Amino acid sequence: MQSDKDLNLREEFPPPSFTEWKAAVVETLKGVDFDKVMKTRTDEGITLEPIYRNEDIAELPFLHNIPGTSPYLRGSDPQRFLAEGWLIAQSHSEADPAKLNAEILRELQLGVTAVNLRLEHHDSAAGVKISSLADLRTILNGLDLHAAPLFMQLDVCESGILAWLEQYAAEKGLDLASLEAGIGFDPTGEFARKGYLEDPLDALWKKVLAGVQWNLAKAPRNRLLSIDATVYGAAGASSVQELGFALSTAIGYIQGLQQSGLEIDTIAPLFQVTLSLGSNFFMEIAKIRAFRLVWAEMIRAFGGSEKSQKIWIHGKTASFNKSIYDAYVNVLRTSTEGFAGVIGGVDSLEIGCFDELTSPESEFSRRIARNQQIILKEEAHFGKVIDPAGGCYYIERLSSELAGKAWSLMQEIESAGGMIRSLRAGKIHELVDSIARNRMEAVHKRKSVCVGVNMFANPDEKPQAKPAQKQERQIVKAVELEHGALPQLRAVQELEQLRRQIEASGKNTRIMLLNMGEVAEHKARADFSLGFFQTGGFEVLNPSGFATVDEAAQAARDSGAAAFCICSTDENYQNLVPEICRLLTGKTIILAGYPADMVESYKQAGIKLFIHLRADLHASLRELADLMGVTA
Repeated sequence: MQSDKDLNLREEFPPPSFTEWKAAVVETLKGVDFDKVMKTRTDEGITLEPIYRNEDIAELPFLHNIPGTSPYLRGSDPQRFLAEGWLIAQSHSEADPAKLNAEILRELQLGVTAVNLRLEHHDSAAGVKISSLADLRTILNGLDLHAAPLFMQLDVCESGILAWLEQYAAEKGLDLASLEAGIGFDPTGEFARKGYLEDPLDALWKKVLAGVQWNLAKAPRNRLLSIDATVYGAAGASSVQELGFALSTAIGYIQGLQQSGLEIDTIAPLFQVTLSLGSNFFMEIAKIRAFRLVWAEMIRAFGGSEKSQKIWIHGKTASFNKSIYDAYVNVLRTSTEGFAGVIGGVDSLEIGCFDELTSPESEFSRRIARNQQIILKEEAHFGKVIDPAGGCYYIERLSSELAGKAWSLMQEIESAGGMIRSLRAGKIHELVDSIARNRMEAVHKRKSVCVGVNMFANPDEKPQAKPAQKQERQIVKAVELEHGALPQLRAVQELEQLRRQIEASGKNTRIMLLNMGEVAEHKARADFSLGFFQTGGFEVLNPSGFATVDEAAQAARDSGAAAFCICSTDENYQNLVPEICRLLTGKTIILAGYPADMVESYKQAGIKLFIHLRADLHASLRELADLMGVTA
């Protein structure tokens, strides 16, 4: 039927105002506090709104900046990005130089666009070992370092590699001055990572200064000051902390080099920074953009030109959120993280292998990691769009808030004397520990879901963590942190350790669910209990429902189980709990649910543990293991 007039959707369906929208939401909440339910407080100290509007970004000063202009949050080199995209910089850690060379050459043919060597350090035996010029020759044989830039994160004591690189370039007729690379060190990050330095601070600074002078004279396009913020991310730091610590670290280097007579426009191009990429998708996008904002502002404050306000950002998928159990879920995590890094605008990207916690690198795991980037670039075409997050109310606002909080944290650290002094005083440890503990508690209480660990665990899976390699070296520690190295943590590690302990105990870990009544009465809590116990590695017997208490008690006695969990409704519990506890006197009996007004009464009847949605999973499983005599 032909309409007499054109349909005008704006007239037919006028957009509601924010006030109207909020009123409708408040009505659906039926008296529940709007702010408590609809707003989210993050570990960064930022409150996320349920909806973002144009009004939320109207006052942002960077909103109309175009790509390629300061403060560069929309990208520092848009033409290069459109032509080449980001560098696919998968790391290589093969110890044998000849095998490593073959691996690199092969992967360059398969889509890798950078040579990223993960070196063996004194605190980590695994990795590439470069002990001589001959090793470097073998590793780089046949590589075009202009086509595939070289990345290496050095410790300061390994700066001799720079001299070998110079000799190698001379032998090959390679113009070192035109070679773009990311071969650098970060003594502050190294100090935090290892907990010690092998040189006194004065001697170490002389090595840094010598490296800078070599770089300026021999390889001016190399980024020698390579700040590694993943050291803090691996300890559980928030996004604000990563950015604030990286800024304060850079300020320490800049001030030292300025005192040595160098100008800020000479110093600034020496920097690159590595940021970890976690699973909070929008936060990670905003983190990268926010860092460009605060970096540009910092360099400007030092008097640097607009060109000097650019910073190379290398993204690396996080380790804090990875799991040993259900390792293939790590593929989903790294996919999200790599996606966020690309949307945020990293210059180079490294995605970790999904099974790196349990196995040596394999061709399969390396191929999966490599292809995640290739899919993002070649199939999703994300290399063809500059700043795809630009204009998004949520991300623009989040970028601004992150930048502001990171700047404030940097000022706090600087007022305390800078990063080195704050590390030695334990301030950095304290700041990071508070956030890491909050993040781990969120996993324990299942506010943060880790599939395969605290939810939907596979009871048949028996992975083993990759054994740590022994360090045989005698190391002279000239300077040590009183509080030790920053720990390398994972959010799920305490749950995984408990599960492995329970599974390896050799004790009876069988728990029987006493499903009472009709299916509708017990199924929800039975399903919850099954998943709850399986996350701890317990063997769970889940029979059909029992009609009577006597029937359930007899089945329990015949089962050989070490503990029993009653599953039914709160109303039914009033009659069931006293009777079951009487018939199973002396047994470990658990109740699914938390009827608050009856808890004390049920405890007196014989209930040893209550499991429910608000329970601390780790604490509850630990208590249950102790009750069952599974753990010592």
